Amino acid sequence: MLFGARKPYFSFAEKKKGGAPTDITIVTIPLLSDNYSWILHDGTSAVVVDPGLAEPVSRFLWRAKLNLSHILCTHHHTDHIGGVDELKHMYHSVVVGPDEPRMPFVSDRVRDEEERTILTEKMIVIATPGHTTSHMVYYFPAIRAVFTGDTLFSAGCGRMLEGTPAEMLRSLIKIAYLEDLASIYCGHEYTEENLLFATTVEPDNKDVWQRLSDVNFMHRRGIPTVPSSLTMERAINPFLRTGSPSLRKKLGMESATGIEVFAELRKRKDGF
Repeated sequence: MLFGARKPYFSFAEKKKGGAPTDITIVTIPLLSDNYSWILHDGTSAVVVDPGLAEPVSRFLWRAKLNLSHILCTHHHTDHIGGVDELKHMYHSVVVGPDEPRMPFVSDRVRDEEERTILTEKMIVIATPGHTTSHMVYYFPAIRAVFTGDTLFSAGCGRMLEGTPAEMLRSLIKIAYLEDLASIYCGHEYTEENLLFATTVEPDNKDVWQRLSDVNFMHRRGIPTVPSSLTMERAINPFLRTGSPSLRKKLGMESATGIEVFAELRKRKDGF
């Protein structure tokens, strides 16, 4: 089982746009049944994204001898913030998040298009309402990393628990227009189920079937299927493909608006 051993997974060293290596490494921390938290570190200081539990994060930090300077929170759901209070008090970390009354522990409340310097790298805040009204995504352009929480998954997107189809589609478009080589670091391991749904709405999409084959291979070896690339997501993710003629034909919505197509996709996925 992918989450049975709860082992951290390291990414290769990310590269700056100019090609020079950066000191930042990104580590996958599996949590709960299918959550992912992410740790970025430079060998001395670290940042964690969406720590649903404190103990697996603090254990990794202790073993790697890292100090936790920042905690980044995408939204208020417990499986993403359950470990924030404990980690904040343990490391005296700055907690970055939306201006959200349901997240009283946030010490640096950020807004859409604001920037911060995290581990000496520029971070851009992107407001992405839809899953929740105050959901935020964090983009590090120099290392081509986007932490999407529950807005964008590989081959899927989050449920609209508080937002509208129009809001969610606009949020996804914001992410879709980022750099082609950006890597998507999302909050859950939902890739296989999302791809199975994608085969029902775009059955002739060869990229979907190839990705599904790759994901099955990774699952058999206990390897996370994310991060994914934005280029790949544009090819396989039905929620980013509302203009696809083959998808629209399959839905019988050739003349519908993008919002109408998205709403129908989300309705079908909710019942899948």
